[in-house]
Amino acid sequence: MARKSYKMEQESAQRIPIIGVGAEQDHIEQPVSSGDTIALDSDATMMDGQKDDDGHRTIRENENTGNIFVTNVGSARTENIPSGAAEAADEGLEVLGRGVRKLVQAIQELRHLGVEDLVLPLPKICVIGDQSAGKSSLIEGISGIKVPRGTGTCTRCPLEINLSESNNALAPWLCKVSLHKKFVYEGNLGTGRVLGKNATKLEGVTRGRPLGPWGLQDSEEFHFATLNSKDDVERVLYLAQLATLNPGKSWEEYLPSNPEPNKEHQVKFSPNVIRLDISGPTLPNLSFTDLPGVISDSDDENVYLIDLVQNLVTEYIKAQDCINVLAIPMTHDLATSRTPRLIKELNAQGRTIGCLTKPDRIEKGESLDHWLAILNGETFRLGFGYHVVKNNPDPRVDHTTARIEEQAFFEDEEPWKTTLRAHSHCFGTLQLVSTLSERLTAQIRASLPRIEHQVQQKANRINAALQALPKPINGNIPAIVMGELGEFKKEIEIQIDGGSQFNSFQKGWNRLAKNFRKDLADTRPVLVLLPDPQTPSHSHRHRSRGTGNSCSSGTPTPAPKRHTTPIPIESDEEDVPCKPNPIVQRSGQKRPLASGMHTTNKIPRTVNGTPRSAAVSSSRRFKLKEVRDIIQDAYIGLPNQIDPKATERMIVMSMSHWEEPVNDFLDGTKVLCQDMVAEQVQKVFGKYAKTLFHDRVNQICGLFFEQVMPRQREIAMQALKWEMAKPETFNDEALGLAEAKALTLLQTKRRENRAGAYLDEQEAMTGKPTTGQTRIEKISKISDAQLGPDEYENEIKAMSTVKGYYECAYFHFVDVVCKSIRCELFGKCRDEIGNEMKKQFGVIEDGAYERLSILLAANPMDEERRVQLKKERETILRAQEHLEGLSLEDLNE
Repeated sequence: MARKSYKMEQESAQRIPIIGVGAEQDHIEQPVSSGDTIALDSDATMMDGQKDDDGHRTIRENENTGNIFVTNVGSARTENIPSGAAEAADEGLEVLGRGVRKLVQAIQELRHLGVEDLVLPLPKICVIGDQSAGKSSLIEGISGIKVPRGTGTCTRCPLEINLSESNNALAPWLCKVSLHKKFVYEGNLGTGRVLGKNATKLEGVTRGRPLGPWGLQDSEEFHFATLNSKDDVERVLYLAQLATLNPGKSWEEYLPSNPEPNKEHQVKFSPNVIRLDISGPTLPNLSFTDLPGVISDSDDENVYLIDLVQNLVTEYIKAQDCINVLAIPMTHDLATSRTPRLIKELNAQGRTIGCLTKPDRIEKGESLDHWLAILNGETFRLGFGYHVVKNNPDPRVDHTTARIEEQAFFEDEEPWKTTLRAHSHCFGTLQLVSTLSERLTAQIRASLPRIEHQVQQKANRINAALQALPKPINGNIPAIVMGELGEFKKEIEIQIDGGSQFNSFQKGWNRLAKNFRKDLADTRPVLVLLPDPQTPSHSHRHRSRGTGNSCSSGTPTPAPKRHTTPIPIESDEEDVPCKPNPIVQRSGQKRPLASGMHTTNKIPRTVNGTPRSAAVSSSRRFKLKEVRDIIQDAYIGLPNQIDPKATERMIVMSMSHWEEPVNDFLDGTKVLCQDMVAEQVQKVFGKYAKTLFHDRVNQICGLFFEQVMPRQREIAMQALKWEMAKPETFNDEALGLAEAKALTLLQTKRRENRAGAYLDEQEAMTGKPTTGQTRIEKISKISDAQLGPDEYENEIKAMSTVKGYYECAYFHFVDVVCKSIRCELFGKCRDEIGNEMKKQFGVIEDGAYERLSILLAANPMDEERRVQLKKERETILRAQEHLEGLSLEDLNE
């Protein structure tokens, strides 16, 4: 950029013309700076008043709600408008030459880039004023758009409007709406109310937190909508404001394409900005920000909002490059207004232009001395003087009609066409826009040398900070990580697929699966082969006084103990065990699930956090009398016949304990898989053990198992549910062999028990035992004729069916569960963990280098700082390109 032009601009900037102070001062130049102090006349007063527009219409705006009330509506006064006035009013926003377009648009681009967050505030115009000062109507008059006016929809967050002239005269009108989130809400949103009387220090406004519950964060920008019609702006702007006033919800809920959202909002005001970028062939090159109106009172619950809004407005006003447009309704007393007082306290009068609104509400016959003094610059003097605008508060009136009515008002109405006519160059919105454009352009020209200097200084500081950081990791980091993830996936596949003596995973899991099968086998249903001693017998041959355990020697033992000796249907050795169940130690502690298993964690013994018994649930114990009752419950009317429903019921009862060993097996499988994956993580990623990357890898693996195990457990439990729903098999041969084997064993053991009982009875009758023979020899000599028929023959047959099915069922069930684990859990471990890491790390997505650099760095804070500095450097470089693109002609035109 040419230094000569900067010097010229600096010299010309020392003398900025003052427009609108008085008629005689229209072309007088005098030096003005932001530090000029202009006294406010505290004795000056304004008379509140409203009047009808010569009987044509009565329009009232509720000062609190913004609602518009229209009564006695007549036709607009357009009969005296000169030919072509409508076209002139509609195109009147085009008030500047094409040469300043680049200047204004360059500042707009710098603001869009985020230069203000990095360097300094840029030249801007801010519209400020008390509540109900007519700012909304003023904004509509300047921009040509409609803003929300209804109850609760007045300005509750900064609205930035960037107007720019299209390069093509035939280009359509276009408006882009975006949300800018620079502040995060840290207050309480849980109750739906903002704050109460006893607001916490975090939520209330303090010196350290001037915006109360709103704290700074890294700026974010969200595109909200693109509009091609002015008619859509009001609704979209209303939705954008709702999105901004609901910080606890996603802004996407309020997109125009969605159904109409709930109109409630979580906060009253927000410092986050809604931005409108509007372009069109007849628009001025102008940028301004509409700020929430300064409030003077509030209910007890929201009293903190008074200071919050004032502090927000203060942040904008105090920026030295900010031109303030102070909206002052001619129905209010200027001396008691808060915003003019704020302007004075900040010494910002020299760069403020006054805008008197609602001129049609001056009462007839009211003294004009007060207003003449203001317009002449005698009282309430501001550096850029005053303008007067009349905007139609009826939202149904379009922009063109409003400008026509405004022009007619100042030309035809008293006292504007007579007493105040000397100030007509300050009347009307088009005159105000022209002045604002000139002021903004002059401010930009005066500020450009400083902007360029500070941008360069910022670039130097960024480069120095980058040089001071430790050297970054060399190489193509995303490619390196991609290779590591591929190696990790390969190692998982090797372990899952097995086939090598070096892979311990499949070996350990096979032991676990065999233990699962043994848990089910060792808990076969148990039948107590002798009836209870209290059960009366039909003859002395059938009385059950008990024998010793069926595996004991011939030495008799006391009868009471033999009466309840349980006889399992069958063991692995096809004999009745004489010791406790092999999976339960005498101490009551459960043996390990597998010896030599390659695990580092203890197998969990809980289900959903509830401790289980130390031992696997015992077998289902059936007594002969219970079996008889079950058979009789399903009696079909034919003697010595067993209804299949009875055996089905006992089969289901015999499998009712399976859920516990299934959960044991799944828990053990999970631990085994986690340990295997942890070993591969250490093997492949161990070199990054002290980095966030390594921590993130472990986190991803942990979350993976938390997500897949519920599905695996669901499959196993569904299989169990099906198994218990109805006993069924098509393996007739296996079932037949199992039933026959069980029947033989049961009948043999039942005869031994009956013969033992018979022997005890005979010896009790003689008073002494038979000598010279062992007990087994004595029992073997007892004939079937001596014992007689077995009254529990049908019960023995029924239990043989239960046993036969159980044998087939548990083998099949173990296969189903193990197959589901191989196909579901192991398949996902092999195929999805590596892919999940690739997805979580975003290896092939934009910004992968920066993200992975932070994760792999020995000091992540250094890399986070490097990434941030690089982003800032990119912003500064683009800003310098925009500044260098300005030619000498752009600066001097």
